[in-house]
Amino acid sequence: MDPLQIQSRQQPGLVAIDNFQEMRAALTAVLARYENVVYTEAMLSDAKADKRELTRLRKELDDRRKEVKKAYMAPYLVFEDQVKELIAMIDAPLNEIKAFVAAMEEREKAAKRGEIEAYFRSRCGALGGMADQVLHSPAFFDAKWLNKTTSAKAWQAAVDTKIADAARDLGSIQAVGGQHTTALTEKYLETLNTEGLAAYRSKLAAMEHAAAPASAPLPGEDRRSGYKVLKLTGTPEQMTQVLELLELAGVAWEELEDGMPQPMPELERPDFDSFVAFDIETTGTYGAANGDAPAEITEIGAVKVVDGQIVERFSELVNPGRKILPRIARITHITDEMVADRPGIDEVIRKFAAFVGDSVLVGHNIKASDLYYIDRAARRAGVRMENAFFDTYRYARTCREAQGWENVKLEYLSRQFGVEQPDAHRAWCDAEANVGVYFKLKELP
Repeated sequence: MDPLQIQSRQQPGLVAIDNFQEMRAALTAVLARYENVVYTEAMLSDAKADKRELTRLRKELDDRRKEVKKAYMAPYLVFEDQVKELIAMIDAPLNEIKAFVAAMEEREKAAKRGEIEAYFRSRCGALGGMADQVLHSPAFFDAKWLNKTTSAKAWQAAVDTKIADAARDLGSIQAVGGQHTTALTEKYLETLNTEGLAAYRSKLAAMEHAAAPASAPLPGEDRRSGYKVLKLTGTPEQMTQVLELLELAGVAWEELEDGMPQPMPELERPDFDSFVAFDIETTGTYGAANGDAPAEITEIGAVKVVDGQIVERFSELVNPGRKILPRIARITHITDEMVADRPGIDEVIRKFAAFVGDSVLVGHNIKASDLYYIDRAARRAGVRMENAFFDTYRYARTCREAQGWENVKLEYLSRQFGVEQPDAHRAWCDAEANVGVYFKLKELP
């Protein structure tokens, strides 16, 4: 078999077989003789000879590959060794600095952990003698509290919530745990969650029942089961605790009617054409830390959209019962004098609820702001508003990078989409502009 010689070139950025097509054709011709060969026992010596020949051919090609690779890689390997030497020079002081920074960060985290623990101990009175057990529960501490981005206000609120929840849950266990109180408490402290405690108690009871000898009913003991129909009224937190108490006590219960306020469900896609777009303005507040009262609504503006067309408008100024901050008045152009003789929020929120009906609510950044004020006002006035909502701000954020937008503020999006907004920061105007923005968002791919 004639030798096959690769003619190749190798240089930085280029490796090529100049006679690749010739090599391929020649190799095809050489290998053609093997295509229809069926080896038999009598042809063993032929098979061994063919094996040696093909092995030799394969080795020649692979040796050439290794030779070219070595020649091609040689300058890079010199370069790589030089760069590694330079990097090693940097790593010496860098690693020391990294170790120092890491030690300082750990010290900061330890200090913050101590601050969190001190805060817990200043607020844990409701836990009584169980405070230490709750603090040292593997489910208590949240690692994200140590992040620099987690504000003191955020982790303090989280600690307060865990204390309140634990105090409530431990109280429930003490109230109905009976002889299983200690075991149920230990189980609860593993997760700080009552889920599964009822099943755990049933398991404990079953084990005790299996181990105990059967006994006849005591004189006068009545083991018949019955039922009572109760109507319970309370806050969502109270309802949760009552149901947990019933479950832990082993009392079977069935929900016949739910009259509790339901959270507003959030829609994630702009796939509807009928809704109520709304916006509010408020007084602003200096904050509770500065001794100021919460902000109150000063205006509600809304437009009703049916099949893509605005069919009705709602615009009401509100007497907030407190002063409007000067900087807010400058932005909204709503003054104390303008709202002095206007109706209070109870009256206006009832009108707004009637205007909305069961329509989907659409607004810009309403989940983080407007819905809180609307829900609070509705609850004060005894009005239930459980409408679904769609937040154009939250949806626009998912499109920002693809669209190359600088931000997703309503004024900016209005300009981008060519939506008129003649009197920004007035509720009626922002609500109407939001209709245009909504439909433009809906058109995006």
